[in-house]
Amino acid sequence: MARKRIHTRTVVVEVYDEGDGTISIEGRLEDQQPLDSGYFNGKRRASDERPPGVLHGMSARFRVDQKTSKILKTDGEFPGKPYEGCGAVLPWLSKLDGLKITAGYSHNAKDLLGGPKGCAHMNTLLQVMANTRSASSAYFISAGKAEEMFKQRAQAAETYDNPALNSCHMWREGGPLISALGQGKSPIELDL
Repeated sequence: MARKRIHTRTVVVEVYDEGDGTISIEGRLEDQQPLDSGYFNGKRRASDERPPGVLHGMSARFRVDQKTSKILKTDGEFPGKPYEGCGAVLPWLSKLDGLKITAGYSHNAKDLLGGPKGCAHMNTLLQVMANTRSASSAYFISAGKAEEMFKQRAQAAETYDNPALNSCHMWREGGPLISALGQGKSPIELDL
């Protein structure tokens, strides 16, 4: 039997510095299957507005305080929902408001919106968005500002909520990258 693609999931997350001490994290998830799949061979309800081949299509947005990593506002859209009831999860996203995107976020978010309290697809998107927040903050440095930023982070190590802290073994507490930052060194200059 020849190999055949049966499913494609696309997740795109973009992070924007809003210039006011906050960032916006915008994510989209879309699941597609070939038009000859069993799912699409059946009749679709008249109210189904999804493009051909789209199983799920959703988006979510976080507005996050850059300094504390606290989610200030969450909202989303569900333009590609397989069932009308799927959109019921959108108001529930506000339960994430006030959470910090730091160590423990995934567990807390699943407690609030996991399983029958939410949507598996939306939770997947929210987890990727949180991870992208950590990556964007850990690695993005304005041109010409690296040395100044690392010195500021070293001075503020007691109060700075580093979103990458304990996100992986390299960013673990006491690990090589956190130690370098605590000494005012740029991790990108070190051979780690």
